[in-house]
Amino acid sequence: MNFELSADQQLLVTSLQSVLERFQSPPIGSHGYVLYSEELQKELSDSGYLEVANQPDYGLLEATLLIEEIAACPYLAETAASALISPLIGRLAPPTALVWELGKPARFLSVAKTVCVFADDGIFVGEPRADDIQIVDSVIAYPLAILRRIPPDAVHIGGQAAAAVKRRALIGIAAEAAGLMTKAISQTVQHVKERTQFGRPLAQFQALQHRLAEDTDLAHGCSSLARRAAYTDDDMHAFIACLYAQEAMPKVIYDCHQFSGALGLTLEYPLHLWTYRMKFLQGEAGGRGRQSQLAAERIWAEQIDTATPPRSAATDDSPRS
Repeated sequence: MNFELSADQQLLVTSLQSVLERFQSPPIGSHGYVLYSEELQKELSDSGYLEVANQPDYGLLEATLLIEEIAACPYLAETAASALISPLIGRLAPPTALVWELGKPARFLSVAKTVCVFADDGIFVGEPRADDIQIVDSVIAYPLAILRRIPPDAVHIGGQAAAAVKRRALIGIAAEAAGLMTKAISQTVQHVKERTQFGRPLAQFQALQHRLAEDTDLAHGCSSLARRAAYTDDDMHAFIACLYAQEAMPKVIYDCHQFSGALGLTLEYPLHLWTYRMKFLQGEAGGRGRQSQLAAERIWAEQIDTATPPRSAATDDSPRS
């Protein structure tokens, strides 16, 4: 199910699309995995799109709409952390890297001006130094690096504020996944319309139609759940949105590459710019196993809180043998 945007939301998305228009085509002859654009990052920041959640009549839902649109662009810019988390803890200098665990690769860390490190007792926010990070050369289509240590001047944030940051990070993952899945499917649909086999376009084969329709439903579901989580800003909705996204992405990746054939394995074809990003997002924030655990713990706690206490033996008037 797709929900109709309000007039203000449609105007916001349309204006962003006009900005992204010149970033929609990968450079000719580009054979790289990462298309991070400092120009796009600066333009999004200078034009105020990353601050939309703080604007009058807008909020997290509108920020999520923008995250989806930008994720679908072949050129890369960090948006989710800056747009969703900054309103909680003050203006973060983009790009912002979210580090879920020290010693493991983190997205955007190699280009980050701000780092947000998740810990058991809250989060640490600071400016990464060159000797704090180790750049990772990877086929994953993000600028990656490993954070060796928490910056010494990082500010510690705990309690409800830290919980809210983690919640919005999950919402951001779901929103990015929705945009990535939508674009990968669109790219694949265009290919099967043009590619012929046995004298007719691949798009005319029902098996492909059915699986692409299923993939489209997965992308729509991911988008709807991400938007609901942003609208409610609720932990449980965030867990479910991220879990759904991380469950759905493997199927979409598999189908898109299978239907693209050998072309989908070449760097000249841009499909990897979305599917390889999805591959990394599958394991973000602990992956679907962690989101399942968080959701189950929340449901279990609610069941215990609402359960009726059993009657004591002294007041139990049930028949005895």
